[in-house]
Amino acid sequence: MILSLLVCGKLKAGPETELVRDYLLRAKRQGRSLGVTDVICKELSLAKGTSKAAGNLAAFGAVGNGAKRVVLDETGTQMSTEQFANTLNQWREQGVPEICLMVGPADGWDKPIGKDADIILGLGKMTWPHKLVHVLAAEQIYRALSLTTGSPYHRGTPS
Repeated sequence: MILSLLVCGKLKAGPETELVRDYLLRAKRQGRSLGVTDVICKELSLAKGTSKAAGNLAAFGAVGNGAKRVVLDETGTQMSTEQFANTLNQWREQGVPEICLMVGPADGWDKPIGKDADIILGLGKMTWPHKLVHVLAAEQIYRALSLTTGSPYHRGTPS
């Protein structure tokens, strides 16, 4: 199984990008024992002036067939880390070939996105800078795998 983080936009050099790469590398190492073959970041460059509808189409088209799509959106369902880890693990056990967390363009997704998403996930009610959403998503991938493998990284109570 592949775990991927799709970001609409280019990851520019800087501390946020280094954190994304670090968390995804950690996740790749952590996931080996679970049969996770790769943990990657896909960057989707959208031309300036691309409509939200065209951005949605390009983003969903960049995710492989049979993949589960977890769309990050401010209107999404709030989920605990444990719930998120359990969901990813259930999909892994079902043989899903890829799970992709999708971070939309800085101005957000075109609505409605529900028909194309397996889950629409919110990261809280606060507004987050786009670069930090990349970091938060990468960290949650790592945290979910750590929780599933029993690593001490996650200090919460496993469910």
